[in-house]
Amino acid sequence: MPDRTRPADAPARAFTLIELLVVIAIIALLLAILLPGLAGARNSARAAVCLSNQRQIGLALMMYANANKEYIPREAGTSETWGPPPYNPGWPFVLRPFLDENARSDVPDAGLKDRYTRAKYYHDPARPRDEHNIHYVNNGMRFRAPGVLAGAKPPHKLNSIPFPHDTLYLACFANDPTGIISRTIYSPSNTEEEIGIYYDTLRPSHIAGTTGVGSYLTAQRIEPKRHGNGANATFLDGHSARQKASVLTDLKRWDDQDYTRS
Repeated sequence: MPDRTRPADAPARAFTLIELLVVIAIIALLLAILLPGLAGARNSARAAVCLSNQRQIGLALMMYANANKEYIPREAGTSETWGPPPYNPGWPFVLRPFLDENARSDVPDAGLKDRYTRAKYYHDPARPRDEHNIHYVNNGMRFRAPGVLAGAKPPHKLNSIPFPHDTLYLACFANDPTGIISRTIYSPSNTEEEIGIYYDTLRPSHIAGTTGVGSYLTAQRIEPKRHGNGANATFLDGHSARQKASVLTDLKRWDDQDYTRS
């Protein structure tokens, strides 16, 4: 039936400026309420992926120990002996075959020649993107006594550690905003084996130093606040869990209490 409340040629009623402003204000208010929640969900998802990656690495560590008479990789390269190759094995290189059936540890290029770009299990989605393709570092420190560092620790038997469940082995790798570290690691001539030897910790400054400050040798290598006020970490018994920043920067938590090689 025709509308008898207004003339047939009357124009349709439009929004007033006040009504439009009210609608815009409501939309802005809803966005202000929803966006922090969405950002929080995104950050939680990234932290969950990181934790899943570390759990895979922890499992690979246990598998490596089982296949190598309980020996596990610690400090890599030649810091322990200050000599030429062969190197102490880097954890990313020797654990990779337990995470990727196409990877090999008997050839320097791992049989992949990808500079770890396809090693998604080594990638932390919460870390800012840069040239690094490995986003974790392990515990390469040797202690002579509680609180007394004695340089680098070579591969050793896992069963020599009295409290593996309480000793940190792996943590999130620090940001490298100025490229101090990546310029050393990703030299065009470095193979996958050589790239893998750099992702460890040797000094107190690697644990509680300042990110991106100093040389590659002294700059902080762990990121204790990757996920809020903490970050994920893996222990020497292979389990992984989120830890507070205060735990990750406590040198005592990196002391494996194996003082037999002082």
